[in-house]
Amino acid sequence: MSMLVIQVVLKQWDKSQRSEAHIRARSQRPDRYPVTEANARYLSDHQIVIDQHGDDVMGNRLRYELTDDNKFIIDRFGFDLNSRAVVHFPQPDSLLPPEHIATLNDGWMQCRYEWRYKVYQGGFHYWLYEAFILNTAFVANMEQDMFTTSAPVQVFNADK
Repeated sequence: MSMLVIQVVLKQWDKSQRSEAHIRARSQRPDRYPVTEANARYLSDHQIVIDQHGDDVMGNRLRYELTDDNKFIIDRFGFDLNSRAVVHFPQPDSLLPPEHIATLNDGWMQCRYEWRYKVYQGGFHYWLYEAFILNTAFVANMEQDMFTTSAPVQVFNADK
């Protein structure tokens, strides 16, 4: 039986952090990390592992669910735990249908996009910008260096 390992890397910033220096600093932060037991969350009887890194300004950024038909949905991506299919759901206000982007049999995949949120905090409204990076693989055994010792077999950029 295989397990789905999902690593989420969030890079968040506000309007005051859009200078060249800030952009350069963000680009130097890793887009993948070792998967450690201390940081990992196990779901569905160890069938799914979520490993989150980076920023979470609001403290509750990740939303996910496991459906009755064995599909795991996290943010804009869906994973069929039986067929290993990966699906991208377009922006929330889009009328486009979900898009099949891969079937993961060997190696790992990286999915990414940038987005912004309207936030109300401390009596002020502002835009919170975000780079969302999702590293994922179906594996028999989880290894700490699974995302750091090899390149992804596929990179899906939803912005392009």
